[in-house]
Amino acid sequence: MKKIPYSQMNNEGKFILIEGLNGSGKTTQAKLLERALAEEGKIAFYNHEPTDTLIGKVLREILEGRPITKSVAEVGNFLEKFFPSSNPETDAILQAAKLVIRQFQAGKVRNEEAKRQFLFIIDRLVDLKEIIEPALNQGHCVIQDRYDISCYLHGMANGLDFNYLVRRHARILGENYLAPNVIVFYWVPVKLALQRLADSGKVIDLYENTQTLKKIEKAARWLFSFRFQSPRPGHPLKRKLQVGDKKIKIFIINAEPPIAEVAEETWGIIEKMI
Repeated sequence: MKKIPYSQMNNEGKFILIEGLNGSGKTTQAKLLERALAEEGKIAFYNHEPTDTLIGKVLREILEGRPITKSVAEVGNFLEKFFPSSNPETDAILQAAKLVIRQFQAGKVRNEEAKRQFLFIIDRLVDLKEIIEPALNQGHCVIQDRYDISCYLHGMANGLDFNYLVRRHARILGENYLAPNVIVFYWVPVKLALQRLADSGKVIDLYENTQTLKKIEKAARWLFSFRFQSPRPGHPLKRKLQVGDKKIKIFIINAEPPIAEVAEETWGIIEKMI
């Protein structure tokens, strides 16, 4: 498992990160896990990235190839809460974000993937400060559908260097770069992922094509160190990531079986944590 430089780990609630290939069924599993935790009397809620905030909505429009409907001024005013213009360092990030949004609006963007991931990391800070941290500080469980792992995998699949993305996270998130308590990654063969996406009826975004999904899967195998093996149904691959004096447990699950079977395997992992 490659090193991710998280700056802190939550000690109050449970930050459960659900990641996976596009089409692996991770969103379905995340929502089923939210329900299972609630049935056990836990206060848990499903959360996702991009967020439903102004910056998250801009990102969704970019991903789906739609016109950006929010003005740069409106998004800038929203982001100033997180990147105060009174601080030269945070103001530089704020101004860069506004410039990038203008470029996407005009359809004149160089290094598109780097700029998309830049906006994703900004959205991630908003997510942490507005949604994730407040819930965890109250002792709740957050079931997080996509977080930094998606940024690393999608970015690398489109030509960005892992260390470049690490530096971007460190600069923008800083001491807010929160580690999950556990990571569950759902793997399926790319052919099956594409079939599920086609059958889902969802809007297909720019990452959900054969060539890109193959690169994302390759990046996942590199990041989680399972290049020469695949998880078998009911037998997840296990990895660990050191964060200070603690370790994050990582489970790579084969999501080919029926939904109920994958949910049962997931629950078998999570129930031991709560």
